[in-house]
Amino acid sequence: MSGVYPGIALLISSWYPREELQLRFAFLQVGQVTIIATGGIANFGLNHLDGHGGLKGWQWMFVVQGLIACAIGIVTYWWIVDFPEFSDKSFRFLTTEEAHVAASRIQRDRGDVIPAPFSWAEVFKHFLDLKIYGFAAIFFLLNLVSTSLTYFLPIILQSGMGFSTNKAILLAAPPYYYAVIPVLISSRIGDKYCLRGPVILFNSLCLIAGYIMLGFADQVTIRYVGTYLATGATISNWAAFNSYQACNITGQWKRAVTAAAVTACNGLGGVAGSFIVRQPEAPRYVTAIWVSIRRDFDISIEKYKPQMLHQVRIDLLEQAK
Repeated sequence: MSGVYPGIALLISSWYPREELQLRFAFLQVGQVTIIATGGIANFGLNHLDGHGGLKGWQWMFVVQGLIACAIGIVTYWWIVDFPEFSDKSFRFLTTEEAHVAASRIQRDRGDVIPAPFSWAEVFKHFLDLKIYGFAAIFFLLNLVSTSLTYFLPIILQSGMGFSTNKAILLAAPPYYYAVIPVLISSRIGDKYCLRGPVILFNSLCLIAGYIMLGFADQVTIRYVGTYLATGATISNWAAFNSYQACNITGQWKRAVTAAAVTACNGLGGVAGSFIVRQPEAPRYVTAIWVSIRRDFDISIEKYKPQMLHQVRIDLLEQAK
């Protein structure tokens, strides 16, 4: 993922104007959560192969899903498209005239279709911009909670709510199918009204509500519903924050540097997130609950600022000079 995700984020942000970005990132998240949910159901079936062919159930999961990923990766080499200005050279994609239209849309929006000539000085100078470190910190916090929820949800369902192993695997899937609804709706609203802050704030408040239900309710049903709210809000904010950083960064090399920095700290957040769900704290997992609530409380305060999209205009004015 260290190369895949920043590449995808960079490619999407290179193809669409700012007022169309969040919905496109939402489509990316929809594909991701659908695969996660479907993979969970597939794992339920593969877990029943335990002992067949001399492999354990978890080994069957790795073998089958790994082979599928390898096959898709080979196909993607020919299937994935190039940047807009070169898209007419992609396999059976756009004509030269259509590629020109696509590139013209981006040029009118932010004027950075043609990148500056590559040099390491051109790359490293962008690390002097403090916004990059702000975005990196945001994605660290985002993945801190996302990882704990994604990878430990079956464990929470099993140890925290009393479900069997196979039932926990199955019940971990529906919250991700549900997440498709809020991520598409919130992203459509964000693009239509050119809003990022209020959408992020709403998602953060929903996530706080979900974690309160998950951590402090006594009824299993209420706690399970809390996983829906938390998962939907987390996935929605992935799309919102991706579009937020893409809307505030101009220039091809600066977007590449930001994507790499964000992904690096995003990975560190995943490492930290693996330590906040502590088995001795079952069934409440107090540390994970409070870390998640505090993170989104901080984001709710920080992100609701009126100047969210103003920096883009400042960057464009500086380039014009």
